[in-house]
Amino acid sequence: MDDTHILRLNVGGYIYTTTRSTVGKYPDSMLGVMFKGDIPSKTDQDGNYFIDRDGQMFRYILNFCRSGKLCLPQNFSEFDLLENEADFYQIQPLMNSITTAKQHAMKENVEVHYLEIVEVRTGTTATMPSKNSRVKTILLGRKEDLLALPSNIVGEEAAERLECKNGSNYVELEIYGSNMRIQLADFLSNTGWNLENSDLSSSSSLTKGQELSILCIEQTYRDRWKIYKLK
Repeated sequence: MDDTHILRLNVGGYIYTTTRSTVGKYPDSMLGVMFKGDIPSKTDQDGNYFIDRDGQMFRYILNFCRSGKLCLPQNFSEFDLLENEADFYQIQPLMNSITTAKQHAMKENVEVHYLEIVEVRTGTTATMPSKNSRVKTILLGRKEDLLALPSNIVGEEAAERLECKNGSNYVELEIYGSNMRIQLADFLSNTGWNLENSDLSSSSSLTKGQELSILCIEQTYRDRWKIYKLK
């Protein structure tokens, strides 16, 4: 067969004009096999070779066969659709290029949000770490992320105080109540957040009472959560 022979392709209703050498550039791919002559070709009513695939995405596939480079418009977002088409045609270099481009686009279009939950428990040897110990929870993060926390956990009053705080990049909120850290951990893990690190520190001191000294203990739990969000 003449590799310079001009072909007209109907891909999902879109007409493309190319050469046999272009579509056969990757002979082991599905596209290359289609025009080797091993597989009977379908044609439309005008005699164009017909491929029942996404016609718009095929432009990127055909251009890759022409130049060996993946050329996508700025702010291209249909990577999943393009990956699906590339998988059908089985052009491995193209599939690799799409994966690289997708990873690069994700880095360009996402930002990291952090949220810290600090739980401070204060009590004596007789109360630690029971419910009788005093518990303070400190939330640190972006205002929008703290506002997204369920009010049935943080409380309506805390949410109202948060609304009044200025700034959006970094705010701090103190709340008193037990078990909040555990409940928030369940909520965050179920909404796409990942626990980056968690640590526990403790300190103690003697406080003089009327008759004897009392050992006071302070335990601090610090959880740091992370999530990627679109800009």
